[in-house]
Amino acid sequence: MKNKLVPLGVILGIAVAATLGLTGVSASGQGTAQAEKPKPAPTAKPKPRPKKKVQAMRGVPKGVGACLDHLVQMASADPLIDYAGHPEEIVNNGLLWNNPKSRCSIGSDAALRKKVLDMAAAWRRKDSASVRSLLAEIKGAAPQK
Repeated sequence: MKNKLVPLGVILGIAVAATLGLTGVSASGQGTAQAEKPKPAPTAKPKPRPKKKVQAMRGVPKGVGACLDHLVQMASADPLIDYAGHPEEIVNNGLLWNNPKSRCSIGSDAALRKKVLDMAAAWRRKDSASVRSLLAEIKGAAPQK
């Protein structure tokens, strides 16, 4: 067994040395090409790119008035921000969530719920005038808790 391992070890050692380039002299009698290459001059560091601003507000405010005020504030931005982010969260997880544990539910009033759904549809269409007018109507008709 020992006589089989010794030649295998020697062959393995030569293969590793050749792979890593550890041979001191090449066939022409000169040193390796890696030792002769000068290192490139350091270049100027690239300037860091400014990070994109991301809306940090997440979650649903407490109270119907606070939810509607926050939606009005977001709707006042021109151009209208995407509905798929924070506005959708407030509408779906707040205003339309009919649960006693909801933070800002408008309740089960069908007419008011229809106005909220119409406002959400207008927001998806990026119709800022309709969104703002519907938010004003909803704010006037919403229960104040």
